[in-house]
Amino acid sequence: MVIEKGTMLKLNYIGKRKSDSYVFDTTLEDVAKKEGIYDEKVIYKPCLVVIGKHWLPIGLEEQLIGLKEGDKKTIEVEAKQAFGLHDRSKIRLIQRREFQKLDIKPKAGMEVEITGQKGRIMKVDSSRVKVDFNHPLAGEDVIYEVEIVKIITDVKEQFVALLERRLPGIDFSGTKIEIEGKILVVELPPHSRFLEYIQFTKNAVTRDISEFVKNKMDKVKFIEFYEIDK
Repeated sequence: MVIEKGTMLKLNYIGKRKSDSYVFDTTLEDVAKKEGIYDEKVIYKPCLVVIGKHWLPIGLEEQLIGLKEGDKKTIEVEAKQAFGLHDRSKIRLIQRREFQKLDIKPKAGMEVEITGQKGRIMKVDSSRVKVDFNHPLAGEDVIYEVEIVKIITDVKEQFVALLERRLPGIDFSGTKIEIEGKILVVELPPHSRFLEYIQFTKNAVTRDISEFVKNKMDKVKFIEFYEIDK
């Protein structure tokens, strides 16, 4: 089976800046540690992708089409189809008091989130702060080394993969799923029942999976069992 629009798959990748081969992102823990970009908050595992959803840069997604499970490829993506061109209109001057309200002491080079956006501080003066809200890789051509780990076609596997994308770090491998006519019957593992966002996740994943089971399924039914202490 080859990848086409709408295909769900998992892949590993190493993302590099073309100008100097700096590794800015990867799904591989050993590579992250080797390149000095390891983050203990990041879960390093194959990335879930649905072609056409643009969960990855458009230029990368488009070049995955036609590949097969197990394929490896080096893909070059121009800035426009990667993280966009550098836009001077996204460089703004913000009153220093706005930072004070958030108890932030602005310094040049600092990455901040302010006015609902993430940016990098370029310059600080007595009353104003210059912030660049462009993506850090805006204007940069990039290179991805990718490996197609798995193409996911089974509805049950797709459902679990979407669950894990919605709640990263939670193990849903114990999820029991059966198909009864046009109903997908799902029993989540016991440890997931009391997660803070589990009800929202159930609804969101039902919407997600509907794109893959159009005209095949009518409902998703979640069931729960609780043991009675004796």
